[in-house]
Amino acid sequence: MPAGRFSLRDLPPEIAAALGPAARLTFPRQGQTSDVALAEQRGRTVVVKRCAHRVYIDWLRRERVVLKALAGTELPIPSLLAYADTEAKGVLVVWLVMTRLAGEPLFDAVLRASERRRITLLRRLGELLRRLHSMPVPAALRDPRDWTSRQLVQARANLDWCDGTAAGLAELERSRPVAVPEALIHGDLALDNVLVDADGRLYLIDWAGGGPGDPRHDIALALQTKPETDLTPRELDAFHAGYASAPVPETTRDWFVRLYDYF
Repeated sequence: MPAGRFSLRDLPPEIAAALGPAARLTFPRQGQTSDVALAEQRGRTVVVKRCAHRVYIDWLRRERVVLKALAGTELPIPSLLAYADTEAKGVLVVWLVMTRLAGEPLFDAVLRASERRRITLLRRLGELLRRLHSMPVPAALRDPRDWTSRQLVQARANLDWCDGTAAGLAELERSRPVAVPEALIHGDLALDNVLVDADGRLYLIDWAGGGPGDPRHDIALALQTKPETDLTPRELDAFHAGYASAPVPETTRDWFVRLYDYF
């Protein structure tokens, strides 16, 4: 199946019904895990994701489960509109439609912002992350196995395609940080997965990693801005003031950043 773009003719009935017969598709900058289109009709724009990649198809399935489980919460996240799990010419294909949230990636905004603006954005990010981590984990997302062990097992299964190495994974396994109570986490909180609108409101997208997990993983990815930019001590202080906790040690943050190489 060709990657990148698709047409209205390619849509399964469940997805076509959610978009309408006269929807106009445009294709923004693509991610690596799914083909993404914006579908506009009568002034309403939604996001359409399609995935047929053997590695990533379960990620899109998981995103549907997470969005469904978090529907009705006060979190600023997309709403699930339609889903289809199909087969085309012997290839499994998953489709997902969700509401489009306003704004640009927070990473882009941080790169060009003044220090004063960056401090404001980092404080708001800390506040949002505190809200997320304070929420109870929905029953549909609970897992009796601890998150770190699950991640390390999956990292080893990912060795044939990820950026990490077997030696690096062995070191992560030897040096895993002391466990902390799990919380509801985003699981992929790079700043490209946070949107900021014109009024400074923040939104969280790309929920394939959502569920119970180590909250330090979200913090580590949110604060990983190198090599493009370094966060100043004042900016880091603003984040932790918003999050209302002491900073995670840099060595611990680095462990979670290195783990991310396997995903």
